Amino acid sequence: MMFTSRITILMLLTFLAGANAGCATCPQSLDVDGVAIYELVTSYVKAENGFTECSYVDKLGDVVTCEYTDGGELKSGDEKCPKISRKDDYGC
Repeated sequence: MMFTSRITILMLLTFLAGANAGCATCPQSLDVDGVAIYELVTSYVKAENGFTECSYVDKLGDVVTCEYTDGGELKSGDEKCPKISRKDDYGC
């Protein structure tokens, strides 16, 4: 009986920690020299690693893609991508 209670508590704590995990959020636009040039067209969280991918496009159709870790740091992307993204602490 005591073993079952400990397992139940451990499972509950694990669930709550995962449900409370945050993820990076994409800015609505990318600024170049203080002017919003690229607008956000898509963003999604990758299931395999929890990273957030943001895709932007400018008026000429040029695309910029930024990929952020769940902590908000830039993992890969164009030089126009901000090095840090805002983190959403309410889950993805």
